[in-house]
Amino acid sequence: MSQAPNLKAWMTLGRVSNLPTVWTNCLAAALLASSAGALAPPSALVWILLLVTLSLLYLAGMLLNDLLDADWDRQHNNPRPITLGLVSRQQVRVASWLLLALAGTSALGLSRLIEQPGWLLGSVTLLVGCILGYNLLHKKYVHSVWLMGACRSALYLCAAASLAVPPEPIWLCAILLGVYISGLTYLASQEHRNRLVSRLPLLLMLSPLALAVYAETLWFWPVLLLWLGWLGRHYWLHLANPRHLKIRAFIGAGLAALPLFDALVMAVANQPVGSLLCVLVFFLLPRLQRWIKPT
Repeated sequence: MSQAPNLKAWMTLGRVSNLPTVWTNCLAAALLASSAGALAPPSALVWILLLVTLSLLYLAGMLLNDLLDADWDRQHNNPRPITLGLVSRQQVRVASWLLLALAGTSALGLSRLIEQPGWLLGSVTLLVGCILGYNLLHKKYVHSVWLMGACRSALYLCAAASLAVPPEPIWLCAILLGVYISGLTYLASQEHRNRLVSRLPLLLMLSPLALAVYAETLWFWPVLLLWLGWLGRHYWLHLANPRHLKIRAFIGAGLAALPLFDALVMAVANQPVGSLLCVLVFFLLPRLQRWIKPT
């Protein structure tokens, strides 16, 4: 009986309800790179190592976030697993470095399977740097949210680099995703106060609309309407009325919408099956978020 809450605590630390968004990011970036470069998709072993590497880095980043924020969480009565005493700082510290070491080992193994390992290792190094930089700076500098956006941008580059040099469309999609995440993270920085200081972050979250310029398939438009409808509905429910703000609920909705961004990317790349898979993941995420908090 004692192991169940401990497992739940570790899953809460890792925000595992958001982990499927890492996988859809990988899928979209790799298939877009394959489509743009007329290359075969990654082999099964490359897929596995890529997903393992990026999943481990995501989990390490989440654990480091709680570890470095533990004093702040205690001062602000933020009920995270460390402040609640469900796990110790030492346990989280060891787990974080173990995850980083395993991710590095997996990345090195992956680099041996591809023709241009330099781009992959460079992208992974960039991602690790952004993870560490954000976790060290985000409570000191509000604009460090761009480092969080850069984490997702670097993730796209890592996935594309598992095939070859990231082609031009990947860079654009990575930037748009980074801008979206930065806007969402600006909102998250006010989560503990439940305040909406500015609506500029909401404008940043509209960055995926730029993909419409490249849309040549009919499938793109219903996915775009689903994305806009989802965010619009949650804006109306949680942010439109200043007297009834629910910043945390809107952030959860914004995170749940990430697979729809990937669905839009794959619609642009004319990958309808992959796009549909991302839509299905989107419908699953709110259920996962009710089980494990996404923030």
